[in-house]
Amino acid sequence: MTEWWLTYLGPAQVGNIRGPRKDLTDDERARDAELQQQFDRVVDANGRSFLVERPATGR
Repeated sequence: MTEWWLTYLGPAQVGNIRGPRKDLTDDERARDAELQQQFDRVVDANGRSFLVERPATGR
């Protein structure tokens, strides 16, 4: 039942959430790791989450 509700009320997605998952390529995994190292996810007092760029090291 929850999956059915998520189809209409859940976060926006492209594609079928019930379909088979696509295997990630090595390039996609590397890009994801790079983004996770460059940004922090922050939640404000209202519960909204957003990304903040991490400061460059060595400054």
